Formats: sequence, C-alpha cells, structure tokens
Amino acid sequence: MSDLFTPTADWQRLPVRYRTVRRLGALVWNLAVTVIAGVAVGVFFDWRWAAGIAVAGSGWTIWRVVRAGRWVRSFGYAERAEDLLITSGLWNRHLTAIPYGRMLSVNVESGPIDRAWGLAKVQLVTASPQSAGQIPGLTTADAAAMRDRLIAAGEAQALPL
Repeated sequence: MSDLFTPTADWQRLPVRYRTVRRLGALVWNLAVTVIAGVAVGVFFDWRWAAGIAVAGSGWTIWRVVRAGRWVRSFGYAERAEDLLITSGLWNRHLTAIPYGRMLSVNVESGPIDRAWGLAKVQLVTASPQSAGQIPGLTTADAAAMRDRLIAAGEAQALPL
C-alpha cells in the first residue's frame, strides 16, 4: 500500500509558512461561525444551548487548526519527465498524475491573504475535472517558475491537432 503513493520521484513539499496561513484561515473562519451560531442560539433559545455551541465550536476549531498543519505536511508534488504527480489527504489519500500533454492551461492565483504571506496557487486545467490539479501555498517565485516549466513541458508534449 505504501508503494501506491510513493513513486520513484522526489516529492516536493509546501513551504512551512503555508501551514500558518491554513491554520489562521481555519481559526478565523471557525471562530466566526461559532460566535454567530452561539449568539443566534442564545437569542432564540437558552444560554445553556449557546454555551454548548461555544464548547463544541471551540473543540471543532482546535481540531481544524491542528488538522490544517497536518494536511499541509501531507501534500506533495513531483515533476517527472512525462507528468506531474500530486498527492494529498490525511485519511483518504489521493494521487493524481497529470500528463503534460493533456494540460489545457496553467493558472496562477494569489488572494489577499496569500499575497500578504508571499504565496500563490498554481492550478492545472485539463479536459477532465477529475484529472485537473492544483498546488497551493507556493512562494510567488516558485509559482512563476513552475508555471513556466509546466507551459514549456505542455507545449513540448502537446498532442498534434
């Protein structure tokens, strides 16, 4: 089973600072939802229900923050001669192989939080949504370099029309 997700390529991992971005995102999002739900339940029901929501929401937030760091550590990608491999997942492991010749386009995105941390996401578009992939949390320099490498590899291996 371990050979299934460990091909003969060297895995590249996401930068350590992406863990912080994912953890902060999970913390802010979950605390906001917990506060809104707790206030709504407290207004319409009893304060004991609101306290229960606060306890459950806090536990869920801690779980999500810890899980975000573990998810970043589990993510990996490998650029091989013919394809790009992407693996991710904690409980359900995923391995996607995207042949360079099947790529239609390469997108680079960077939202406001990613830009504040100097990060970007490279997204690969193929004809099938199941074979598309993305690599989040790359530094902007690494994302630009990967975009150029993937475009060059895709043009070199493109299927003739």
